[in-house]
Amino acid sequence: MPVDQVTYDKGSWPSGQDATRNYINQALDQRGVTDPAARQRWMDAYLTLTEHESSYNPMSVNDWDVNAKPPNSTYNVSDGYGNGCSRGLAQCVPGTFAQYHQPGTSNNIYDPAANIAASMNYLVGEYGVNPDGSDIRAKIPQTNPGTHQGY
Repeated sequence: MPVDQVTYDKGSWPSGQDATRNYINQALDQRGVTDPAARQRWMDAYLTLTEHESSYNPMSVNDWDVNAKPPNSTYNVSDGYGNGCSRGLAQCVPGTFAQYHQPGTSNNIYDPAANIAASMNYLVGEYGVNPDGSDIRAKIPQTNPGTHQGY
């Protein structure tokens, strides 16, 4: 979808690990992942990733890293933050969220299931993660417990 169709309504989504587990399941449903083993791999990886990225907070915004500063972020959008700031549980930047948006999910970058689904699509599309999640921890260090590094 075009990046100008991304919306920025913070809403009132619950935070925490249990809520995040529900959002991951919703994202997997939207992406059509039905195999129990694949769902478990994605679940384990994304519980770690969302803890590292946002501490399980769907309203999280990173307004201090390279994406939040020019030339990546040059104007504020409707939530008051820069157009390049990463947002939500998986910390998607608006351009990535738009490019990898999962059809059938909300255009709202803060919507937890939409944010996670776009992030999963990004990892598959950009980093070559197998759609069944079998190699996610080998390819995406941020999904490994105890590992805090970018990808």
